[in-house]
Amino acid sequence: MNAGNADAPRRTRVLVICPGFFEGDAVGAAARATYHALRSYDRYDVSAAWIVNDYPDVQGVRVGNVGELMLTAQFRDADVIIYIFAIHNELHDAMLVGNGKAKQIVRFHNVTPRRFMPAHLQPIIDQSFVQMQTFRRADQIWADSPENKEELERQGLGDCDIRIIPLAVAFPAEARLADKPAGEVRLCYVGRFFESKGVRDVVLAADKLRGMTDTPFRVTLAGNLRFSDADYAQGVRDLIAERQLGEIVEFAGTVTAGELAGLFRRSHVYITGSRHEGFCVPVIEGLAAGCIPVSYAVSNLRFIANGLGRLAHTDSVASLAEAALPIIEHVGSDGGKNRMLPLDAGEMSVAAFDKAAAAYVSEFGFDTLAERLALEVYALTPDLRYHG
Repeated sequence: MNAGNADAPRRTRVLVICPGFFEGDAVGAAARATYHALRSYDRYDVSAAWIVNDYPDVQGVRVGNVGELMLTAQFRDADVIIYIFAIHNELHDAMLVGNGKAKQIVRFHNVTPRRFMPAHLQPIIDQSFVQMQTFRRADQIWADSPENKEELERQGLGDCDIRIIPLAVAFPAEARLADKPAGEVRLCYVGRFFESKGVRDVVLAADKLRGMTDTPFRVTLAGNLRFSDADYAQGVRDLIAERQLGEIVEFAGTVTAGELAGLFRRSHVYITGSRHEGFCVPVIEGLAAGCIPVSYAVSNLRFIANGLGRLAHTDSVASLAEAALPIIEHVGSDGGKNRMLPLDAGEMSVAAFDKAAAAYVSEFGFDTLAERLALEVYALTPDLRYHG
């Protein structure tokens, strides 16, 4: 086909706007995945815009503010603009006017309620909830989860075109529970250190558990301190020392990719005391690595394990410990691989758990995401055709 023909269809120009393409951050990773998912289709010409970008494989333009963004060729020429929203940033204000022609999409990662955040961050949380009203100017909103869709509805945005599109998850490790040795049971927490994440609850549950079982266990706490509350993280360290838990609770903090993979491979249980999750990537990472999730039944934690873990009946330390107890005693016993796991979906053998977990996490693969995003964008732009 002659590319010089004025009637010749062309590639759809897509711009992914994310204030921070941060490595080691779930939102930054999701933004990168969105960028590459659409780039994997020849019909899309994809670029990105950012204030900070840690990824050399994400190409586009750095901007300092919303004015600079709107003056870039990438913004002016875009047919589709995708805003990655997790917290207030002035770049998202471009949504109010767009570029006059592009279809606008918001990828919504939820906003942590102010009551769970330190005082110095509460003003930006308030601004984030106000800025969410700009979503009314979008043609479509992609919610990561049922919880995020419900939050949009709570904010009065239920009449918008909302699609639930789960994140793609890159698994640090793939393993089976059946291949993990009995004996000392390994539990891990992976995530940021903030009050909302309930890491203190995990430490206190470990303290309670050592008086509830004779099964030896160990808990490792890992998370990117760059994106954590330093005071809260120090408080967790202090609590471990205060309760004399050093022999059973390890504060690993920031770990390398290889160390994270090793942690998941060694662990039997992923445990979190989080009280707010828009998605919770580590649950999927843990399931892929043969870890049974234990958490509170709150926010998206109600849904994300798909019954393949144990939810605490109330968001209390005692309930979290009680939820973890039968799992610890099962996997720590010599005959654990032949006993039935007491999961929320019902009793399940270890072999059945491994099979169900593998099938479930496959739904969060990159190719699945890429196909879904490509179809959504294609449906929004019926008047644009690809010339390949």
